[in-house]
Amino acid sequence: MTKKKATIKRHDSRVLALSALFCWESVKEGDLETIFQDIAQDFFGSLIPSDAPQSLEYARRLFYETVNHVGEIDAMISRASQGWAISRMPKVDLSILRMAVAEVLYVKEAPLEVVINEALELCKEFSTHASPRFVNGVLMGIFRVV
Repeated sequence: MTKKKATIKRHDSRVLALSALFCWESVKEGDLETIFQDIAQDFFGSLIPSDAPQSLEYARRLFYETVNHVGEIDAMISRASQGWAISRMPKVDLSILRMAVAEVLYVKEAPLEVVINEALELCKEFSTHASPRFVNGVLMGIFRVV
């Protein structure tokens, strides 16, 4: 069994936010902070990293900005994903797309190239082999327009 590192990276903040978004997408009800805290507790377990406050805050902000702007974000995704209805997209891919758009447009702390690369890494880590190509195409379609 491997131990988690004593610190977390920005990628881990994105994984935490993605997990919370996926959970929110599944239930679509409940208090956002409760959802986030439950996922964060599962993510960290008993380990409390030294940089947890900053990393948790980034993940929380990413989660909240995505949920708070989901209507606008979904409209952008719909326009860019020709032939794909939001309701038919794999939920993991949809959560990754939403989070990437929110990170670029509302969080604004990472360059576009970094956010797209991270989205593709999350696809490789949590979705199918076809997902990176699909997500990249949708994100490129969105950010050519923006």
